[in-house]
Amino acid sequence: MPTPFGIRRRIKRLLGLPVDAPTTAPEADAGPQITLIVVGPNGQEQSLDAPAGSTISGASMKLQRPISTGCPDSTCGTCHVEILEGGENVSPTDGRERATLKTQGMPDGQRLSCRATVTSGTVKVRAFELM
Repeated sequence: MPTPFGIRRRIKRLLGLPVDAPTTAPEADAGPQITLIVVGPNGQEQSLDAPAGSTISGASMKLQRPISTGCPDSTCGTCHVEILEGGENVSPTDGRERATLKTQGMPDGQRLSCRATVTSGTVKVRAFELM
């Protein structure tokens, strides 16, 4: 049985143990996919494909070093990112996101990765904190 957030695989990777292949077969029709590229604080890039409509932070959970999140309700701002490319492929900012960005004193042009969904295409973001 798979564990939440792939914890067993992550622990095995950290310990240098072989990681088992996934136990479930990929879906035949997974639907539209997007490509997410995350540039970390040190400039290293990671990328992945995910279902269209995924939040940036949700999709990043499949990366070796996902974007850090600090709250369950988009009020802390820990997951803020800067959209470097593909901003037209990201959902518009909503009132809740604008309020958190303002409260946390984030510069213009930043987004909360827990609120921003990628609707299509490719999006490249700069993350300020990774797990």
